[in-house]
Amino acid sequence: MKTISFNASRAVCAATLLAAFSANHAAAQAPARNDKIMTIAELRVCMKLEKSNNQNAAEILQTQDAFKRDQEAIKVEQAEVSKANDDIRARSATIIAERDALAPLFSALSTKMQAAKTDEEKAVAEAERLKLVERNRLLDQSIDSFNTLQQTQRDRIAALNARIDPINQRNKTINERVEPHQKQIATWRDQCGNRRFREEDEIAIKKELAGGK
Repeated sequence: MKTISFNASRAVCAATLLAAFSANHAAAQAPARNDKIMTIAELRVCMKLEKSNNQNAAEILQTQDAFKRDQEAIKVEQAEVSKANDDIRARSATIIAERDALAPLFSALSTKMQAAKTDEEKAVAEAERLKLVERNRLLDQSIDSFNTLQQTQRDRIAALNARIDPINQRNKTINERVEPHQKQIATWRDQCGNRRFREEDEIAIKKELAGGK
């Protein structure tokens, strides 16, 4: 079976970034006396970037949560498939043992039947033959059932493998979104963090953003 690749350290980045971004936003609210007050145009850029960063962080977290749920479901399926493989190997060993046990019994019975002279000896040999025939019939049933089970297991493994490649690709896609998001957070921190602004400008821009501008 294939395996799932998952970078746990990258997976938590979005949550960390979201927390860090919130902290930076709080810092921006505190006036920095040695910094020039932002123009409304500069504040608009910062607030739009803030909104975009928050949306991206939320989307990344949501995507990661969905990925983790699907990843866990696949891990559960892998465990069940592994257990089923163990059961199949045990059944195979039982069938092989029965087959190997029957072969010398049939050989011995053949010799016994050829040597039987009296009706009593022939009757005993026939009774043994019928018992062996029944055991062999049950063995054939077990083999047919085993072959069906084995094919079902092959199909299950194929279906599981088909799920693993896409989820690994999803993990790669999530990780590819984290680094650009980190850069956007850094951009906001450099351009907007700890900057002073006019409250009336912030109120006006919030109205613009609420209106979809």
